[in-house]
Amino acid sequence: MCGDSPLCYHFAADRSVQTMNANAPALKIVLFGTASRFSLLAFYELATLGLVVAVVVSKPSRRGLRDLLPGLRRRSPLESGARARTIPVIALTDTNELAVAEHLHLLRPDLICIATFPRLIPREIIALAPLGAINVHPSLLPRHRGPLPLFWTYHADDRVSGVTVHHASQVFDAGDIILQESFPLPRAYPATKLSEDVGQRGASLLGSAVQALVRGHAPRVVQDERAATVAPRVRPGVPMVRFGEWDVERVWHFLAALSPRFREPLIDNEGRPALYRTVTGFERRRSNVLGSVEPIANGWKLHCRGGVVLLAGCDTV
Repeated sequence: MCGDSPLCYHFAADRSVQTMNANAPALKIVLFGTASRFSLLAFYELATLGLVVAVVVSKPSRRGLRDLLPGLRRRSPLESGARARTIPVIALTDTNELAVAEHLHLLRPDLICIATFPRLIPREIIALAPLGAINVHPSLLPRHRGPLPLFWTYHADDRVSGVTVHHASQVFDAGDIILQESFPLPRAYPATKLSEDVGQRGASLLGSAVQALVRGHAPRVVQDERAATVAPRVRPGVPMVRFGEWDVERVWHFLAALSPRFREPLIDNEGRPALYRTVTGFERRRSNVLGSVEPIANGWKLHCRGGVVLLAGCDTV
């Protein structure tokens, strides 16, 4: 069915779609995802059940050398997982939406699932699936809508985290909620571990939402717009800690959890960047100028409201 189409990286024709269980009809799902592990875990959840008939990934419109020479372009884990199961991978760009819609029309999907896809799914594509489109998002919507929910979960000092599956709409992460799961977020819990937690829980919740849709029991809970917050991308080098407002324990929690993926830009008393490798703890004590750093053996003391955060590594540039 794919033939020589440039939309597909791989395809195997006429594969049968297994049923979810003895009581569920056969279902065809197209998964929209990225190179993230969150997308990969969602794919595994659905593919294990034999439900995925295509994977759609986002690609830039301009083709570079790595795209022209396939041997130079590394496949993402999601693409590799699809290839291993003889599932087609389709590239969606800014200029080929119509061609993708026509190709998906041939597959006749029943449902579209989305897991961290960086662009809105066109209405024309959603209309192809009788059950519509659902999205799994790593936050407790309507909190933290956007591409960086885990970062903003820590920045907002949330004491719980979670995942949400909702009906997709033409506004990012704003559709009616189907299922939601929350769990406590320990202090300074590493973001890498939280990322794995929400990936595992999100995949399982997505599977449950699919079953609810098939049985016609999927809820539609309208999101409270008054409680909505956004989770935009963060530019490298932009200060994010609010030293005038945050207590030392909150600064420690934020920096320790996100290190080494994010490091707050700090300046020593000579105006040079004060670089640190890890965050080792905090002390309650009288502090100096908020946000200033004090050199100590093998590290720094970062002065905050109510104390200092201890940073390991004493490099400057």
